[in-house]
Amino acid sequence: MNRQRKHRPLELCFAATTGALIAIFIWLYLELSNVGVTIIWDRIPSYIDFKYYTLTMCLVGGLVVGIFHHFYGPYPESMADAVRRVNEDGFYPFKNLHITVVAAFLSLFFGGSVGPESGLVCLLLGLCFWAMAQFDLARNTIQTCLERNPGASGGYMFRRMLRNLLSPANRLPEFESSAKWKRSEQITTGMATGVTALLIYLLMNWLFGSAFTIPHLNSGEIYMKDRFSVILLAAAGIGSGYLFLFFRKLTSRFFGKLRTKKLDIINAILGGLILGLIGTALPMTMFSGGSDIQLIQYEYYQYTPWLLILIGVVKLFLTNVCIESGWRGGHFFPVIFSGLSIGYGLSSLLGTSQLLSVIVVTAALLGTILQQPLGAFALTLVFFPIDNLGWMAAVCFATGCIPLPRALRATPENRGFIYGLLHKKEQKKLTPHSPA
Repeated sequence: MNRQRKHRPLELCFAATTGALIAIFIWLYLELSNVGVTIIWDRIPSYIDFKYYTLTMCLVGGLVVGIFHHFYGPYPESMADAVRRVNEDGFYPFKNLHITVVAAFLSLFFGGSVGPESGLVCLLLGLCFWAMAQFDLARNTIQTCLERNPGASGGYMFRRMLRNLLSPANRLPEFESSAKWKRSEQITTGMATGVTALLIYLLMNWLFGSAFTIPHLNSGEIYMKDRFSVILLAAAGIGSGYLFLFFRKLTSRFFGKLRTKKLDIINAILGGLILGLIGTALPMTMFSGGSDIQLIQYEYYQYTPWLLILIGVVKLFLTNVCIESGWRGGHFFPVIFSGLSIGYGLSSLLGTSQLLSVIVVTAALLGTILQQPLGAFALTLVFFPIDNLGWMAAVCFATGCIPLPRALRATPENRGFIYGLLHKKEQKKLTPHSPA
């Protein structure tokens, strides 16, 4: 015990070093995502004048994605699957993180209508559990060194710990962990890791430029006359959510037949073909939509209302095509962009406040798709002005609590947020209490 206390500063120093390394990994992941897209879609086209460049690159992307998934499997996992794995297993595997990162890059590089959040969440979860394994290994290293040489210096032990830290994740030495962590030790180690990671990430943004910027809409006025259109706008958001879920069912059934026949390459190429054809006609339906969220705020008036609505609806379809055909990634950014595009289109048609339209439509769209009012509300807080907190909360909770039609549910037993809450309460009542 005294030995552990004596070397506790060494463990905290190692935790801070681990946090710095995690920050570098995350920053590089986000930065390389931007670099790859810039090279393929900005630099190369500036030297090549080819009418079918978009279609060609999407087909090439489909071929590359298909081959990759054929050999390595369906990476990255969706956010829901990753979180479910952690909840059920209490662990997230980190030895194949490099495969997860490459798979996420491929979908983003070639213009897939998917967000970076799935790859990012899988990477974060994997790095968290990798760090926990490193902390156990570091404590084991200290104990081993002291058993062999009670006078071993802190510098020597730290170098041994760094050697393991810099080893590939799939080559970590096997050991029987006998380390027992006090609650206070867990908290201080986690704080040392997290604070250092945040500071190093901010430092890298300051030195090299921001690797990832979350677009945020500007504040604006909402007039009394506009408030009467909220129900109509919310209905449009719910309808858009139903369309997204319908497209998910449709594409899942279509591409699922090819998946069952192990035709991963054909699947991804077909997804690339659809992406390329639609992207050639409507370029704003490609990519995650993150960079276009800020752009559409200032340039929506250059498009006709019906074209804005069409772009939003088509992007909902294309996101499902990409995900189901093997161009794996997240759907939050594309869905939010679709909500904005449809919201701006309806604002022009109805003559309502642009800000109110995009907030209500997007919040209703997210609430309907997620069926989790708190999750939808958290996402709207990230993108919309906080002075419209009331509208965001009201719409997210109202639409998130409306049960989906059975035909649109991912699983028939999932009857919505309210049913889930009531069911949990009933389960608690029915669960017998163990005797004291």
